[in-house]
Amino acid sequence: MDLSLTEDQKLIQNSVEKFILETYVSENRRKTIKNNNGSNESIWKTFSELGWLSLTFTEEDGGFGGDLINLMILMKAFGRGLVIEPYISTVILSGGILSLCPKSLIRDSIIEKIISGDSKVSFAFSEPTSRFNLSDITTVATLDNNEWSINGHKCVVLGAAQADYILVTARTSGKRFDKEGISIFLLEKNIPGLVMQDYPTVDGFKAAEVVLNNVKISDSYLISTENTSYEIIEKTINKTLIALAAEASGIMEKMYEMTLEYIKTRKQFGVAIGKFQAIQHRAVEMLILSDEMNSLSSMAALKGNNNVSALKATYASKIHIGIGGKKLAQEAIQLHGGMGVTEEMEIGQYFKRLTLLDTFLGNSDYYLDIYSKLD
Repeated sequence: MDLSLTEDQKLIQNSVEKFILETYVSENRRKTIKNNNGSNESIWKTFSELGWLSLTFTEEDGGFGGDLINLMILMKAFGRGLVIEPYISTVILSGGILSLCPKSLIRDSIIEKIISGDSKVSFAFSEPTSRFNLSDITTVATLDNNEWSINGHKCVVLGAAQADYILVTARTSGKRFDKEGISIFLLEKNIPGLVMQDYPTVDGFKAAEVVLNNVKISDSYLISTENTSYEIIEKTINKTLIALAAEASGIMEKMYEMTLEYIKTRKQFGVAIGKFQAIQHRAVEMLILSDEMNSLSSMAALKGNNNVSALKATYASKIHIGIGGKKLAQEAIQLHGGMGVTEEMEIGQYFKRLTLLDTFLGNSDYYLDIYSKLD
């Protein structure tokens, strides 16, 4: 199998690595978190100018038409740079949903605004009692005289308060756990009846609780085909899992490098602790865990998510975030000693992000159970 990058893929890799090295410094990230804005608008516009916001959209929708390998390259670099901008919530999750929905004036307009960097979109699908089950939806939408009325509660909606639009899953028919009867609606941020409680996540990102109290929208804001949205939600989530694996791969690689550099300079009894054999063994184990994550991430991106074999690769990569990633992150923090958990040390910020990636969209236990049931 030829795993060498194409010319286009090399261009993406070079551009993002150069941007991270020269522009995306940790101090700017800290300022963005402190300012409580969720992202830096100047940096977000740069993402658009570099073509990263259009990467995953088809050429027909005005995008680059990049495949999962392109996405993997970008997300791995984002992981190494600890990028905080809402790329996952706007481009991968929301953009993925919109891409799979039927063409319409509203849909096409929102995709155009995402690509240009003029609008951000969040996807509200999880509910307080759903526990990673995509079909567990109690939010209800009822139609009366070409007007939908939506009532429900969505939780941990990434970037919701900073977004211009919210994509909401709601049940338009069927019972609570039915895969049939799920539809997706587009809501403007300031629509009456939409209440959001914004809060920071442990890794410095933003999320919100979204409550819908009799929200009224016209029939044209039904973005998906009525009652048949489960499949596109599942496909989008699986694609996002591949992106998360790539980001985790970049984080683990960077944490290993930072730890290796630290143990070369930190001295104990007048000797660098990296000289001690026990420390060397632990560093090698970290390298193995990082390489395993890179291999699993690459395999998931190569196979896609269209068959059982591909799903196994995707779920295996997500499982390793919770098992191998946790092990590597704990080793990195411990080898840094007390300094590892201080705000000043960047290694702690990587630890927090990797910890969130473990639970986001389902933890390792959840996917181990699913994996064991795949034929």
